[in-house]
This record gives sequence, C-alpha cells and structure tokens, in this order.
Amino acid sequence: MSLSRRHFMLGSAGFAVAAMRTGTAWPMQAPPVASGPRWQPSPDLLRNLPRLLELASVPGLAMAVVDGGRVWTRGFGEAVEEARQSVSDQTEFEAASLGKPVFAYAVLRLVDARILDLDRPLFDYLPTPEANNARMKRVTPRHVLSHTTGLPNWRPQPGPLEPTSDPGKTFTYSGEAYFYLQRVVETVTGKPFARIMREQVLDPLGMKETSYVWLPAFESRMAAGYDGQEKRLDVQAAIGRRTLAIAGQWGIPLTDWRYDEAARAVPLINPAWPPLPLYMVPNAATSMLTTVSDYARFLTRLVAPAGAPGLDLSPAARRAMASPQVRLNSALSWGLGWGIQRDEHGEVLWHWGANNSFRNFVIADPANHRAVVVFTNSENGPRIYERVIVAVTGHDHPAFLWI
Repeated sequence: MSLSRRHFMLGSAGFAVAAMRTGTAWPMQAPPVASGPRWQPSPDLLRNLPRLLELASVPGLAMAVVDGGRVWTRGFGEAVEEARQSVSDQTEFEAASLGKPVFAYAVLRLVDARILDLDRPLFDYLPTPEANNARMKRVTPRHVLSHTTGLPNWRPQPGPLEPTSDPGKTFTYSGEAYFYLQRVVETVTGKPFARIMREQVLDPLGMKETSYVWLPAFESRMAAGYDGQEKRLDVQAAIGRRTLAIAGQWGIPLTDWRYDEAARAVPLINPAWPPLPLYMVPNAATSMLTTVSDYARFLTRLVAPAGAPGLDLSPAARRAMASPQVRLNSALSWGLGWGIQRDEHGEVLWHWGANNSFRNFVIADPANHRAVVVFTNSENGPRIYERVIVAVTGHDHPAFLWI
C-alpha cells in the first residue's frame, strides 16, 4: 500500500486556541428558538445536486435528514468512479472524526453505569509509562471529550504524552487523547474496544453496517476515496483489508483486537510506520466505517425527546454533553463529544470528519428533534456539504468557519 503519513494526517491537523473554561453558558446573541421550519431537502436541491457534485469535483455524496422522528436518506453521484458504482444510503464511508461523538455517547453510558468517572484521572485507571508526568496525571475523560487535555492531535513520533497546557484550560483538538481514553475503556470493562462499541451503542441502535474495524461485508459497498485532483486514495479500506488478513493469520478476530494487537500490527501493515495510535485499528478517533442510514439511527436517538423509548442517557449525562466546557469564539464552544454553536438561529451540536480523502459534517438540533449529516468521498467535500446543509437548515453556520 502506498499510504503516506502526509495523507493519513490530511484534514486532521490539531487546533490550539486559548480559551477560558466555564461551567456555565455565556449569553447568546439571541435566545434559542422553540421551533422552526422543517429541515428537509428541497426539490431544487435534489435536482441540482448532481450538477453541484460535478462542479465541485466531488465524486459522491450521501446524506440523511432527521426531523421529528422522520428520516430521509439518499445517495448521489459515484461511490467508485472507475466502476461507475453509484452511491446509495447503504454505501460505506469513512466516518473519520464523526466516530468521535458515537464513542463519546458510549463513554457517557459507562459514566451513567458508574463504570467510569468523568472527573477521575485516566492515569488512575491506566498508568502507562508515556503518561507518567504531572499534567497527564490530571487528564480526565471530561478533558478528553471536550478537547482540553493540552495534547496534540497526534504525536509525530514515539515518546511521552506531553500536554502543552494544563488540562481544562485550552482547546486542543486531540485524537491522541481519544485513543488513550479508548485504552482506559478497554481496561475498565475488560473487553476489546470493537465489542464495547457494539454492546453500548451499535447493536442497541441497530447499526449493523457500522464498525470500527473492517468487515468482509464492506468489500462490495465501500466508497473509494479521491484526493483534490480526483485521484483515487484509499486508506482505511486498505488498512482494513490488511488487518483482516493479519487477524486471520493470528487466529484473533478483528473484533477481539485490543491495544496490544493493534500496536503489534502496525509494522505489518506498513513497515515505514512507527507504532503510534494514529496508525492503529480499531481507533475511536479515526477508524469508524458506516452508512448514512446507520448514522441516521444514531442521530435519531441523539435528538429524540428525553425519555423516549430506546437507548438513552441520563438527564445529567445529556446536560453534560451539551454544556459548554471551553469557549472557541463568540458563537462556538465545545461540550462532551460535540461542538456547540449558538447564534441568532438558536443552538445546535456539530462535528466534522476529515480523514485522507473523505470529508463529512453533521449538525444536530436536539431541542427541535432534527439533524442533518453529509458524507463525501473527496478532499473537496466541504465545497458541497456546506451548500447542502445550508439548503436543508435554511441558514449558514459559524461552525463552517472554524474548520
């Protein structure tokens, strides 16, 4: 596989913004709206999307809209240009960082079950040598989910985990921190990560086409990725196929891989890669593969009224998830697993996903029980997903300016 580190890191650059941690909300530009027009794709949008994809040099797109319990899903364009394979709502995409909110939901369920404490240091659960320093010994799950650990997005080379600021003080987007929390979750549950996610979120929500490791069934439904010049660039699929082969050689199913197997596999996947979390699978921060229909199942649960039947978080966990932990600017903050946007249109949760040749975005409005997610298989994806989300929601979003 010709998988360069540059491409593996594309779209994953960490952000570091000095910010003041706050436990309460700050004044909004306007009070949140109690209701609003329905979120739904208009006939004009549906008619123009194929042309917009061509103009934006984006091969394919899948989208889902959740509104008051109704779910609308559809694919546009091509999943694999060379094979003229069309995108459908069952096409597998690299979710990239859109896997983080799903993992955060599982973490909050473990907090509800008193298996994990949001404010207990990770080092207490898993005292790894690379985390044996004063700042890391204070990093908690709350810091990880709010991106206030002070850690970089990913370490460039093996060595200690060294926060550049005190935990809880600064927004520093970090996949590395998510991976450390993933290891802690494996430790406290005594189970491999992929199985934990199946038990805590994926199976209860019926997300059968979603996985943090490669499944053989993905082979015929996986979207190919394309760089900005529309050259094919497959990364997670290539890693997935290789790890599946290694798992067969070892006699250890991928769904049973823990940190030790993931680390041991890295040089077998690519001898040029150092044994760093960035290259390990499964990975809470990067390796989720899913369909837009499956992700809509997660969003449907996320924006459902409190107490609705099915998988749910406690009221305290839901409040914590959507409460600002650190401020980014006058309109944006970060909660637990989600960005929070507050402007004259109200309050929504948001997140982006950017791995290699896939670009994705999600907006969720729990107060009005609606959400929209867009997956694309191109580095040019933001050119199109911003237009789609604006068309569906009826207005622009400050979160687009942050990416």
